[in-house]
Amino acid sequence: MPLPLVERSEKEIEHMVKKQLEAMKDVRGCHQVTVRMTGKRLDVSAHVFVDSNLRFEEVHRIVSKIEREVKKKLRGNARVTVQTEPIGHNSHDLVKVVKDIAESVPGSRGVHDIHIQKIAGKLCVDLHLEVRANMTVKQAHEISVRVEKGLRAELDISEITIHIEDASDLIARERLSGDATELEWYIEHAAKLFPEIKTAHGIKIRTVNDKTHLAFSCHFEPNITVKHAHEVSEKLQSMIRSAYPDVERIDIHEEPA
Repeated sequence: MPLPLVERSEKEIEHMVKKQLEAMKDVRGCHQVTVRMTGKRLDVSAHVFVDSNLRFEEVHRIVSKIEREVKKKLRGNARVTVQTEPIGHNSHDLVKVVKDIAESVPGSRGVHDIHIQKIAGKLCVDLHLEVRANMTVKQAHEISVRVEKGLRAELDISEITIHIEDASDLIARERLSGDATELEWYIEHAAKLFPEIKTAHGIKIRTVNDKTHLAFSCHFEPNITVKHAHEVSEKLQSMIRSAYPDVERIDIHEEPA
């Protein structure tokens, strides 16, 4: 059972009011929340952040709502003074927000080349979404739709353009940079689909004459037969070749766990 207002300290009421303001839809944040008891009445003062693109009428509506809701929370026994401060995302912060949201969607392997423009107070977002190379067009589209829904839920966006890239495009870029994290990730996760394989490790990826050569070791259950281990290795090779057709050679060293 919460304490009655008369039994709460000014600091407790300030915390309660701040929490209430931050939960309101159009408030982007607040600070300098103060509460003073004057006779039998509370004097409440707060600075709230609102979107810098809002019209004056919209800001006035927000302030009126804040005053009304705070008075209601304090049972009408308050005088509320609200000052507004405009705030907006800078381009760097926006890119980070878009990246974090898009990469949190299951199936997204990352985003890059994020371009954001603000037109008539609303955002236009263009980005490249990375998905697995062996994913179907339908699966990739479903991930793209989830990314768009996630972005629209958090940001005031008028237009989103999402370009889907498969892992083959990513591998091409990684070759140029000397990195190969996407292919390594695929090998490690594909190996986990076989209960006989404990781990896949020591992955080496080399490119010779534009052809990719793979070499890595798999730790197998110690009691498995050589024939069975070889059959599992062939299935794993087949999965890798299906996902990455430009892989010319795959060498798997079979070891006991």
